[in-house]
Parts: sequence; C-alpha cells; structure tokens
Amino acid sequence: MATILEKKLRKRISKVRKLEMEKYGRIKFYDQAAIFLQGDRRTAFPLINHVLAIIDDKIDEDDNIKQLDRAMIILNQGFQGRKIILRENWEKDVFKLGQILSKLHKNNYSNAINILNEVIKYWKIEKQNLNRKNQILNFLELDKLNLEIGKSVSLQFLYILCPELSITNMMAIASSYGLAIKLADNLSDLSEDIKRGYLNISKENIRKYRIKLTNSSEKELRPYIKKEFNRITQYYKKGDVAVEKTLKQCPSQKEGILIFQNIAHSWFKQASEVAFIQKLRQKI
Repeated sequence: MATILEKKLRKRISKVRKLEMEKYGRIKFYDQAAIFLQGDRRTAFPLINHVLAIIDDKIDEDDNIKQLDRAMIILNQGFQGRKIILRENWEKDVFKLGQILSKLHKNNYSNAINILNEVIKYWKIEKQNLNRKNQILNFLELDKLNLEIGKSVSLQFLYILCPELSITNMMAIASSYGLAIKLADNLSDLSEDIKRGYLNISKENIRKYRIKLTNSSEKELRPYIKKEFNRITQYYKKGDVAVEKTLKQCPSQKEGILIFQNIAHSWFKQASEVAFIQKLRQKI
C-alpha cells in the first residue's frame, strides 16, 4: 500500500515515467517497500526514489542543468538544519530528504550519511552525463559512466532497504545490477536519446554497426540492439549470482534484497520488450 507521500510524489513524475513504472511492475515493488520499511526509513525511501526522478524530468523539460547545483545546496541545508528559501515543490522535497536523513543520522542509522553522499555523488555524475550532449565516448568511457550512474542509484536503494549488509556485499550487488540497469534503461530509450543528442552507443559500436547518428532507422539499429541486449542479460546474471551469494551470507536481509532485485529486474523486463519487438519486426 502506497503511503500518502508516495502518492503525492508520483503525481509530480512525468506521465511517460509513471506509465513505465506501472507497465513494468515498479509501482508494485515500491508498494512492497512501503509495507516492508518502517518509521523514517519508510519516509526516506520515496524521497530518495522519486525526487531524483522528478528533477531528471524537469531537466529534460527545460534543459537547465544548474538545477542540480541548486539541489545539492538544498539537500545539505536540509541535512544541517539551516534555513533556505524554497520556491518550487521539488526544492521542498529535496529539503525534506535532507531533514529525514539528518533525523536518521541522529538516531544512529549509520547509512544516513552514506545515502546523503551517494545522492550528491549521483548529481555530480549526472552533471557530467548531461554535459556530454552530442559527444561520442569510446566503449570504456561510456561503460564507466553508465556503471557509476547505475551503481550510485543501486547503492541508494540498498542503503535504505538492507541496513545490515556489509559494504562488500552491497558493492558486489550494486556494481553488477547497476551497470545492467543503466544499460537496460539506455536500450529502452535508445531512439529518443539519439534524437536528444545523448549518444549512448560507443564510438566502436557506431563504426561496427554503421549507425547513422542523424535519422537512424529502427532497422539499422536492430543488430546493435540484439548484441547489446545479450550483454545486458549477462550483467543481470552476474547480479543474480551476487544476490544468491549474499542471501546465503545474510539471510536476515532477504526481504530488502529481494525487493531491490525485483526493482532491478523491472528494467530488464523493459529492455526485453524492446529487443523482442525488434526481433519480431526483423522477421516481417
């Protein structure tokens, strides 16, 4: 059952994102998290989850990357309990996230500082990502960027869902699933991202598959999509192995780990649909 805060934040998410959340099962798993978590962790989860998405949607809409700098300032002010003028709803939400993380920290929740630092890290990486518009990265550069983004988001979830996991176990799960999630997200939005100038195909693959960055057709993208989906599948398998290993070592964290795993796999489901549609069209 979604909390009042969760419902309020969902209304501020873009229609496209909300439809994806419903279609691929993420809302179901977010509701499970709301039932599983208690107290301030229950409040923190939707703020961590949705506020970052709301800011991403806003930047997509008005192309104002400076909002990320504003978000970092507001988050820190909220955490430190300092006053700041807040004009927009997303600013109030970021401030509230800072306040709730501060409250968790004062109540000896050790991961509160980790979450704060990880959100700040995510926004810094996202600035780097957005500033590469119309740039083509090589394979290693692009994978490094995707890993850092996906790992950061994964750690934010794990810090709140699985407080007793060791940092070693968290990193093992976050690294495998993090890259898998980001690659799956990129594949799902491939055509749209190309049109917007965000080239999530490496320099090597552009040459290999002879991809035209202007007016590239779905047919031309099919060989790349097939190959990339196979790669994504392998990363998800690595994530599943990391989860199985961690469940044996930390059975007390099972429910939180499985909620995260289900959330992670919802992006695989989304990418699977893209790959399946392209496979069908290839046969026609």
